[in-house]
Amino acid sequence: MTKLVLKYNGAVVKELTVEKDAVAIGRHPDSDLVIDNPAVSGRHCRVVKENGAFFIEDLDSTNGTFLRGLEITKAPLRHQDEFAVAKHTVLFLDADAPAAPPVPAPVSTDATVIMTAPPAVPAPAPQAAGRVGCVKILMGGDPGEKPIPLTAFITYIGKSSQAQIKLKGMFQPDLAACVSKKPDGFYLTALKDKTVKLNGNPLMDQAQVPLQEGDLIDVGPLKMAYILMELG
Repeated sequence: MTKLVLKYNGAVVKELTVEKDAVAIGRHPDSDLVIDNPAVSGRHCRVVKENGAFFIEDLDSTNGTFLRGLEITKAPLRHQDEFAVAKHTVLFLDADAPAAPPVPAPVSTDATVIMTAPPAVPAPAPQAAGRVGCVKILMGGDPGEKPIPLTAFITYIGKSSQAQIKLKGMFQPDLAACVSKKPDGFYLTALKDKTVKLNGNPLMDQAQVPLQEGDLIDVGPLKMAYILMELG
């Protein structure tokens, strides 16, 4: 059973059992989870289930949606994640989710659900002291573009104004992929099916994989390389 628990100042206000693939959260009375607060937009955000995985998605709200204190556009949810909507917090509980292996705290979101036993994947390469994970545009970007440091909690790739790495072309998705920064390295997540490749291998929608230095990333017309470099 999957639940959303609305809290205010640490106290539980209400609970909602998630029984459909899109749960609207906002001030408007026809929202699935109504938050009666003027700082909350009428259509503030929603929790969506896509291919077995849950995501929190901001709906262009006035004051934003925050996961672990950082504003997000769309991010995967894990069991016991909390996200902030104005002065309220929402606890995400997914009792049916498979147990995740122990990882160092704090842990970023990783809501990929594997339906069959996957092949072993290498652990992400740790970031060397003094070196920062970056994406270098190889094709599809501006000539002479400098490597882009991955300093944000989540770096989005897409056509949207909220994407830090832009896709060119009117038919490109608003959000095609994102790179998540975690304590043990960086992870690439596909947010749009048939759009993202890693080292020539297509990633399914919502698939998340660790990045190794030198990996080649294709997102639509963009070809990039994941590198580690010193920033002077």
